Amino acid sequence: MRFISGRLSPLIVAMFLFSTPFMARGQQPQGTATSRTQIVLLGTGNPGPDPDRSGPATAIVVNGTAYLIDFGPGVVRRASAAFLYKGIKALEPTKLRVAFVTHLHSDHTVGYPDLIFTPWTVGRRVPLEVYGPKGLKAMTEHLLEAYRVDIETRTNPDGNQRTFPEGHNVNAHEIGPGIVYKDSNVTVTAFATKHAMESYGYRFDTPDRSIVISGDTNPIQATIDACRGCDVLIHEAHTPAWLATRPETFQRFSAKYHTTTAELANLALKAKPGLLIVYHYNGLSNEEVFDDMRARYPGHFVVGRDLDVY
Repeated sequence: MRFISGRLSPLIVAMFLFSTPFMARGQQPQGTATSRTQIVLLGTGNPGPDPDRSGPATAIVVNGTAYLIDFGPGVVRRASAAFLYKGIKALEPTKLRVAFVTHLHSDHTVGYPDLIFTPWTVGRRVPLEVYGPKGLKAMTEHLLEAYRVDIETRTNPDGNQRTFPEGHNVNAHEIGPGIVYKDSNVTVTAFATKHAMESYGYRFDTPDRSIVISGDTNPIQATIDACRGCDVLIHEAHTPAWLATRPETFQRFSAKYHTTTAELANLALKAKPGLLIVYHYNGLSNEEVFDDMRARYPGHFVVGRDLDVY
């Protein structure tokens, strides 16, 4: 089965802005020169509209093919930025063709219509393949219906997309635990996680790397079992100091359905990834997240920023 003269130029400014934050922390991207597999953090943010952090979205690029995990707000523009400023050709928007979603919370999915329609309007000619929990098919059907007037206008005899109408179609696949996708580049295995709704983490096995991504979850044994010395573990975290500033209702919710930095450090000590990437995090500052993890976890880790490449 098959399942992307005195003024600095805007390009130089953009490259400086995107590269400076992680360089200031002394963190270097891993494996970008020689690996057949790259991890691109398209969005590391949360529901809050942080202008420096797009909503959760990660790309795993293998042999020039992109596989997305989650599609938070800004996903297509962040992919375009990775294409233009980082030279990752697989993330040119028309090449975004396969995606996985960890769960259907809005901060992970409000970029879904963007992922469906924007690449199509600029030239994608094949349907989008999307994999995720129950409810994904209904969400997809309702989105396509919501944009029915747009679709009909673009595909009518005078429409810009009349010669490639298939590009807006979506094949939505509702999954369960186990292997959910396999092609010549990757085998993708889903495992159930612990969140407020049906949710999954994913393990990607590629020719040269094993990568596990958590999505939103309480710390669970399934994540440890999925990693077990994997090359990279990408996991969410909140700091205890930040949580203490939140309403009591959210603190109770987080205790059941999210992971603190202390819990993540303990989990990573058992999972033993070659590299731990902290993403979808909250803290009083980025530096506080880094310092809190450094005090608790002796392994190799980074606190991810949008457009970091590993």
